[in-house]
Amino acid sequence: MTNDDIIALRESWSEVEPPSLEAQNRARAALLDRIAEREATVPNRSEQVTPRGWRLPGWAWRSGFATLGAAALVAGVVAVGGLNQSIPPTRTQPTQQPRNVQGGSIAPIFELAAMHAENESFTPPRAGQWTYVELKIVRPGKIAEHKGQARSETSQSWVRADGRQQAWMSDGKLEITEEAPEARQSMPPQDYAAVAALPTDPQALLDWLRAHVPSSRGDKAQRDVESYGALESMLRDNVLSPRVKATALRALALIPGVTQSTEPVDFNGRPAIAVGMVQDGWRREDILFDPTTHEYLGGRTLVVKDQTLPEGISLTKGDVEVELIRITGKIVDAPGQTS
Repeated sequence: MTNDDIIALRESWSEVEPPSLEAQNRARAALLDRIAEREATVPNRSEQVTPRGWRLPGWAWRSGFATLGAAALVAGVVAVGGLNQSIPPTRTQPTQQPRNVQGGSIAPIFELAAMHAENESFTPPRAGQWTYVELKIVRPGKIAEHKGQARSETSQSWVRADGRQQAWMSDGKLEITEEAPEARQSMPPQDYAAVAALPTDPQALLDWLRAHVPSSRGDKAQRDVESYGALESMLRDNVLSPRVKATALRALALIPGVTQSTEPVDFNGRPAIAVGMVQDGWRREDILFDPTTHEYLGGRTLVVKDQTLPEGISLTKGDVEVELIRITGKIVDAPGQTS
């Protein structure tokens, strides 16, 4: 990312003088405590290393293909300032019937997925706890073959709820960043406190993303592509509260160009519903749901038009290049814990 990109990002934020570091830390701690008090409505059913940046959002690390793999989850992203710090209201009881929603034929799919999310058991993290996400990365396509990448591997990553530390497994070894004085902020937000403070209305969330994705000063179509990728990344790489997860799913239904696949889908050996967006004219970034429960399963990159990449790799329509299967996402007490 160039200096001009960074300047553009900074200029898109409010010019109000930011609060002091001490005030920000106090507010973030209070935010976590208040989220825990308000959303805890369902009972629960090494070595220090120099920070290496944040997990790269899916819309960035998947689109390039060159760095596909678990290492890309901890690649650096540009930090941006200022987040909506409003406290989400108390979560209401899950909706029992689909509401009338905006959008085309894909709206009912996202609405059913949102309803499933609203019924998921969830206890928000306490201060000092961590979110843990495990993904299975499968690369059956020609790009991985050309680059000598592993056909299948597992990614395990942890983020402290206040956003001031992260951890990941690298070659079987747990690596933990040093504690930062404040949360590293990224687009889309990654730490629990920042994600929980996002707008809880689907249209408001989409508008917020359109205003803050890297192409916020570009054309609307590109903003929508990046907003779609940001929402996809939020679903895949975070542990979201039911309210935030449902909002993200409903926001996806509002993005023009998002459609349902008409072909049968086999995802990790099981049938799935694929809803996605064509990008760069030749690849489709899909979000996958269970056809019965509408539970979120993960994502994939599907070639929808024959394409020859600059590296000379010839891709064929119908090829699946990458599958990102979400194994689990949960709250744990320390990095390295998986349950």
